[in-house]
Amino acid sequence: MIVTDTRLKHLLSVAEHGHFGLAAESLNISQPSLSKSIQGLEAALGVKLLDRERTGVVLTAFGELALEHGKVLLHEQREMQREINLLANLDIGLAQVKLGPYPSIISGYAAAGRLLANHPNIRLSLDVVGWRKVFPEVLEERADFGIGEMSALEGDSRFEAEALVPHRARFFCRPDHPILNKYPRSIEDMAAYPWAGTRLPPRVASYFPSGVFPAGHIDPITGDFVPAIHINIPFSLGSFLPGTNVLVIASLALLESELAAGTAVPVPGFTFPSAYGFGHLKTRSLSPLALAYMAEIREVEAEFTQREEKLAAIYG
Repeated sequence: MIVTDTRLKHLLSVAEHGHFGLAAESLNISQPSLSKSIQGLEAALGVKLLDRERTGVVLTAFGELALEHGKVLLHEQREMQREINLLANLDIGLAQVKLGPYPSIISGYAAAGRLLANHPNIRLSLDVVGWRKVFPEVLEERADFGIGEMSALEGDSRFEAEALVPHRARFFCRPDHPILNKYPRSIEDMAAYPWAGTRLPPRVASYFPSGVFPAGHIDPITGDFVPAIHINIPFSLGSFLPGTNVLVIASLALLESELAAGTAVPVPGFTFPSAYGFGHLKTRSLSPLALAYMAEIREVEAEFTQREEKLAAIYG
């Protein structure tokens, strides 16, 4: 026999009422069923818990001790169930996420804001790292999931991966940049000017010339392309353009205000796709909060794609 929460509740009721009949009535069970439950508890503990007297029942010393601990156990059980319900309903909880540079500003922060607006008591730990660090951090269980370059997960069966809809990266420059006067223009022509952006993976670097150029260089160890102006988080990219020959690597929506103001224009003819998405360990279940955050990111990503399509119709 085992000590169950039901038997503890029955003991608590008998102790409160001091009478089997009254306790059975309050529990909405028969008196024989209540007596059998208490006998089962006594058998499980191996001691006598109650003394029957002419006026009712009283706890033995063992009964007092069992009741004291039983109240604690029942309280902890209620608290556990309450917190499980809170966690399931996103009233509490912590999600730890590793974000690649571009995903962070395209959808990561915006999705977090939306989630917090509806669930103000949750906690989010959003760490922006280079694309090569995102999924190793998840593998070390320093994050629930990551949003990063999908090529980093190729052939890795430890991860559950979900690619997000790709965006088109382009080159942007100031409106009177000399590269706009050259046509046709090659990637070598583009590489004659400094580029600004984050470290790019080998699948993108393969399109760029090898060697050292004003644009930047290909890392001989990793195969990544490292721009001459290497930034960790691509905020305020348009600020690199006025009065310089810098070419910025970004998407249309990230430079929407500069395009509207006429301080930035896309360089025609060169685009390449993003390829980032979610990755989490197959052996580690995601919390309701993590799943809700992922759902918000998908919505923001879809809206970003729509913005990109509208801007592409305007700017080509």
